[in-house]
Amino acid sequence: MIGSIIYEDSCQGTLHYVFGKEGMRILGYGNMCSQDISQKFFRSVLHFQGQRNATKNRYVHISLNLPHGEHLDDTTFHKVSQEYMEKMGYRKLPYVIVRHSDTEHEHVHIVTTNVNEAGKVLNIFNSYRRSMATRQYLEKKFDLTPSQTIKQERELMLYRLPRLQFGMDTGQGTKFYLQDVLNGILQKHKVRSFQELAKLVEPYHI
Repeated sequence: MIGSIIYEDSCQGTLHYVFGKEGMRILGYGNMCSQDISQKFFRSVLHFQGQRNATKNRYVHISLNLPHGEHLDDTTFHKVSQEYMEKMGYRKLPYVIVRHSDTEHEHVHIVTTNVNEAGKVLNIFNSYRRSMATRQYLEKKFDLTPSQTIKQERELMLYRLPRLQFGMDTGQGTKFYLQDVLNGILQKHKVRSFQELAKLVEPYHI
C-alpha cells in the first residue's frame, strides 16, 4: 500500500475535488456527531476547526493506494483507513474517507485538519516515517501487498496523469498530480537545486 500526505492552508479545493469525482463513494466520517450528515455540514465543520489556527499546514489531504490488481471491499478499506488515521494521531479530529475509481489502482482520499478543538496544531514532524510504519503494520494485519519500491511507486503515479483520468477536470487533475509528485520527491530526496529537481520530476513527464 502506498500513501501520500499533502498539507494545505485551505480545504475547499480539496473537498471539491474529492466530493466532485464521478462515481465517488463516501465510506465514512471520523469523529463526527453522525454518519448521516451532508457534505455541506462536513465542509463547514472542517473549515471552521482548521481556521482556529493560522498555520499554513492546517488541512491534510491523504491518499491510500493499493497496488494494481489488489482489491478491498468498501467495509475493509474503511477499516484500514480508520486504523491508519488512529495510528497517525487523527482519531479525535473530523475527517472523511472517500473512495475513487478513476484510476487503475483502488484508492481512497482522506481529508482532515491538523488543528484540534483547542486551536493547537498536531506535531507533523516525521510524518512520512510514521506513515510508512503505519502502512507496514496495516499491510501485515490485513494481508496486503507490502509497499513497493520507489521505481514501482513512480510507475503507479504515472497512471494519475490528468489526461488518463476519465471525467476529471483538467485543472484540478494537474494540480493534484503535481502535488502528489512533488510531495513524494521532497520526502525522499534532499533537493539542493532546481536542476536536481528537474531531473527527479522528468520520469513523471513534468
